[in-house]
Amino acid sequence: MPPLRILCLHGYTQNALSFTKKTVVFRKCLKDIADLVYVTAPHIVPIPTLSTPEEREDDKLDLENLEPEAVPYGWWTSSPEKPHYKGFDESLTGLREVLEKQGPFDGVMGFSQGASMASLLQLLLERPHLSPVIAGIKHDPFKFAIIVSGFEPRDAEKMAWYTNKYDVLESKEKDGEESRDVQGDNKENQDPKSLFGVQGASLHVIGRNDVIIEPERSEGLLKHYQHKAPQTLYHDGGHYLPSNAASRQVYKSFVQSFV
Repeated sequence: MPPLRILCLHGYTQNALSFTKKTVVFRKCLKDIADLVYVTAPHIVPIPTLSTPEEREDDKLDLENLEPEAVPYGWWTSSPEKPHYKGFDESLTGLREVLEKQGPFDGVMGFSQGASMASLLQLLLERPHLSPVIAGIKHDPFKFAIIVSGFEPRDAEKMAWYTNKYDVLESKEKDGEESRDVQGDNKENQDPKSLFGVQGASLHVIGRNDVIIEPERSEGLLKHYQHKAPQTLYHDGGHYLPSNAASRQVYKSFVQSFV
């Protein structure tokens, strides 16, 4: 049995190299059951601690002097005043290319902004018609997602993807392989054949003392994962992926269930 493959999405101001180093324990605890593939977002972003335009402009000039793992990337930029996700479609285009050229992937794992992107990507693979960027993609829905310090989108369009009602995707065994039924006509209001949000399985990792993405924000995603009850892992730390023995066992048990 070949190992599972998990697509890993870093947080805001990180990149694939730095995220790989930050998740070394996570990777080791899954080494016998899953291969992890890390990708970098397409947008270089300002470092949040630089508050003035002058500092941010100087930061752009200093990027070429940074070590590769220190160059800050993001999947989009936004603010409470401008909640539209600028650059989101470009990131989605890049992820589609990764999925089609380096896939297939069984699951996705993301941290912080990358966790929000992972959740949206999980939803879009179930409902490709929602985004012109993903429509027609040659990749099956993820079996699972691991959402670490995730959050609901501020962007109204993305939020609507969770709150609209969709047909349930019915899996069935065919010639030894899983296939899924095409959405039928006029089934939208036939409960229990319809649902809101994401249909796939999920593990949500939430830090009780996370001051970057407060626990309440991460818990906001849980209501969008009701078709398969979401699994939660709470820890007493902050904005990071916990690596203690209990957490490692949760990761391994969750991923092992999809082998």
